[in-house]
Amino acid sequence: MTLNPKLGELLVALGRITPEQLEEALAEQRRTGDRLGQVLLRKGLIKEEELAQVLADQQHAELVRPKQLEIDPKALALVDPRFARAHRVLPYRLEGNRLYVAMAHPSDLALIDELRYITGKEIVPKLAPDSEILEVLDQHRRTEPPAEAPEPPPALEAAPPDPAVGAAPAVQLADALLHEAIAAGASDLHLEPREHYLAVRLRIDGVLTEVRRVPKEQEPPLIARFKVLAQLNIAERRRPQDGHFTFVFEGRRHEVRLSTMGTLWGEKLVARIIYPTRVRIGLAELGMFPEDLARFETLLRRPYGILFVTGPTGSGKTTTLYAALEHIYTPARNFVTIEDPVEFPLEGINQIPVQPRLGLGFAEILRAILRQDPDVILVGEVRDAETLETALRAALTGHLVLATLHTNDAVSTVSRLFEMGAERYLVASTLIGAVAQRLVRRVCPQCGEWRPLSPEEAAFLGEAAPEAQRKGAGCTYCRGLGYKGRIGLFEIFAPDAELLRAIGQGADEAVLRARLQESGHRSLRDAGVRQVREGQTTVSELMRVIGMLEG
Repeated sequence: MTLNPKLGELLVALGRITPEQLEEALAEQRRTGDRLGQVLLRKGLIKEEELAQVLADQQHAELVRPKQLEIDPKALALVDPRFARAHRVLPYRLEGNRLYVAMAHPSDLALIDELRYITGKEIVPKLAPDSEILEVLDQHRRTEPPAEAPEPPPALEAAPPDPAVGAAPAVQLADALLHEAIAAGASDLHLEPREHYLAVRLRIDGVLTEVRRVPKEQEPPLIARFKVLAQLNIAERRRPQDGHFTFVFEGRRHEVRLSTMGTLWGEKLVARIIYPTRVRIGLAELGMFPEDLARFETLLRRPYGILFVTGPTGSGKTTTLYAALEHIYTPARNFVTIEDPVEFPLEGINQIPVQPRLGLGFAEILRAILRQDPDVILVGEVRDAETLETALRAALTGHLVLATLHTNDAVSTVSRLFEMGAERYLVASTLIGAVAQRLVRRVCPQCGEWRPLSPEEAAFLGEAAPEAQRKGAGCTYCRGLGYKGRIGLFEIFAPDAELLRAIGQGADEAVLRARLQESGHRSLRDAGVRQVREGQTTVSELMRVIGMLEG
């Protein structure tokens, strides 16, 4: 081993992770650009305390625990709170011209130089756990006197109306809210007018949480600021409006899609945040069980036919389709997508956004695409009979078509196609299969503990109930939620020749389900129970996401 081994090599040498786990983490790091330590934490391969100690040994750095430090307010005031949160730095002691700083990455010489320039002090870096830095920054943010400009909202907890925030410029407040939303990994930022205040809520891992309340007098300028960013009409407050803009956070560009709607107490605003690294993940990282992944890859290797990915809005269908496209991509074939809107640019693939104002919907664009010599076509959503028939006929004439559909599960895709007017012979001749999916919150890898099921949870699962499940107690890493990130539940319906004949001959859904049950078909519910048994999610999550859905 070298005198200064890389982090991954050191963790393997210490027996904390296996070489295979390191390779898997390095592959994800290359895709996302995240630090290796963050990838390992996210995957639950190492505890944060262990990582901090190994980093200290690797970098020959002193390890400090922010929660045990006495924080000097004069030192803390030298660095803007937003900068401190974004870069995970905690100035805690000032001795003459020397500023002691707890840092998540004390080996980052560029960051140390920037701190030296900002503060005019000589920086003495100390290593500290990322989550503890954020926790202490939040604690001091809540106790310090009102500042001229707002800092990012505190950790995910409801807060009373804050006069200091109300006095702040709308531009700074809007930036602070976006910073906090992205730092928390929120998919949506909601600004919701109430009678006496404006509620700010974040959707994190599919669940909305109120994070603060803004005084009513600050509501109009704040809403106006967001509308200016998205180039919307600030004078129009009754009609719904949609727009978008780009926001840079920690050097990465995020597309923000804005939607406004008039309500009883004022104008409601929702900002959907698009994370490039979330949209583009590998097929093996979707969370499918190995046998399901193998079946899905087999379906994708078919030269023609139609494959549906089904599920409600926000269930990860686009992510699955993007992963599928990148898995089968080759320059030797012509790949074309129709999307509403285009989520993220894919190298070598022709992506076309629908434009209803120009009369270019899914059906119109799909017909035009068929004259463009396509090999693989992605239809972002099959919404009507015209689009469906065009897609089925494209599949019949030698094209591979990937499309999304809204159904309860994979098997009910067949019934849904018939309800939309599809002819039985077309479905039987072109259907490759259907993949149904849902997203459930993943148990925090840092604080998860095995606990017995409650009577209600055991009754929900019935005979399939395990003796125990893994639940998060709540820690700084997961912001007290007990969950960190999400994992997919998948059901794969891949009809064989016999089932396709039955479909063509008029077999109903009940007949299909009976035949599938005989062959050992696994439903979404089955996938959820297996994830509970493996400690990845909880029964309460299954109850929230799939309810009593059977399949």
